[in-house]
Amino acid sequence: MKKLTLIFILILSVGCSSKTKTEKAITEKESELKPPFKNQGEQEDFWAQEFFKDEYEKQIHKTFNGKIEIINEYESLDDNGNFITNANEISFGNRVVEINLNDNKLRSIFEKGIVYPDLISEKYFKIWDLEELTFLNKSPKIKKFRMFVNMPERIYPQIILLELKNESADNQTSMSEFIENAKLTFIKEAWLMV
Repeated sequence: MKKLTLIFILILSVGCSSKTKTEKAITEKESELKPPFKNQGEQEDFWAQEFFKDEYEKQIHKTFNGKIEIINEYESLDDNGNFITNANEISFGNRVVEINLNDNKLRSIFEKGIVYPDLISEKYFKIWDLEELTFLNKSPKIKKFRMFVNMPERIYPQIILLELKNESADNQTSMSEFIENAKLTFIKEAWLMV
């Protein structure tokens, strides 16, 4: 009878074992841009994303140590009807660059000498916009940008990607505060805008 009870207990314990399978928790991966694209802007954002993945290597750049002077300023109205001062030309020592930005808050990147002509080209050029790539900024300490540059020797504008880092920045840091203590940690020609 003891053997029969023991066999019965063994059968019940095997038969009552859990039928559920444990699976690893699936965590949502950070969203990445992938084709197909709805427009050219999404395509270019994808190129920027892939360029930073494939070409990024941390760089160390000092700020411009010469004299920086705003040569030509003009006032315009912003979206709220307020007058803002725009720099049209900035001299870096003996080199002058024409800079036309859609977002006036970013002009201090040039005025503070974080980005300057020698980092871009030895020849004359014009910067006709600089935009933050917010979809690539995963940390408040790092901001990535796309710059549009016209170089006379090229038919099409050059796209240059860059990264600024501010170790003391957090989610509450304004763009002007971020730029105030930022360092240039990456800059590279990416592609021509055709």
